Amino acid sequence: MLLMILSNTPVWVWGLLAGLVVLGWVQTRQRRVTRVQLLALPVALLALGLWSMAPGFAARPVAALLWATALIAVGAFGWRIARRTRAVWLPEAQRLQLPGSWLPMVLVVVIFSLRYAVGVGQAMHPELRAAAAVQFPLALVFGALSGLFTGRALGLLRLTMDAPATIARHA
Repeated sequence: MLLMILSNTPVWVWGLLAGLVVLGWVQTRQRRVTRVQLLALPVALLALGLWSMAPGFAARPVAALLWATALIAVGAFGWRIARRTRAVWLPEAQRLQLPGSWLPMVLVVVIFSLRYAVGVGQAMHPELRAAAAVQFPLALVFGALSGLFTGRALGLLRLTMDAPATIARHA
């Protein structure tokens, strides 16, 4: 059955996975990013999350509330994580120097894996698309993952606005 699932997966999905792994790998190394670059991946993942959860939100509007609650709650945690990094704002270059982190790689792979599993499950059992027992936990998990990514990015963005050329506090 696993071989059938993998062979029926569209080729573009594997290209997407490869691209996401490359993006995650880049973030394991120290790098300098603009504010726009800092926000690009979290905004894209947030939009993808909303798009993929929209059918569940339509079937179960409470799922949207759960998703938003998890997004905000875990986003606050992501904000705090970002404030504890050793990121340095370089005002002359208008770049944020970030230490390498495996967190984005882990999050990207987890999000991809969960979305893939949900897609396969719903393709095999379409009735799950509207089931509260499936939609509510998915809303919480995907909201939390989006919140962590978004909160971290917004916390790092805040570092670019706090004080010129200062090192963020160490935890």
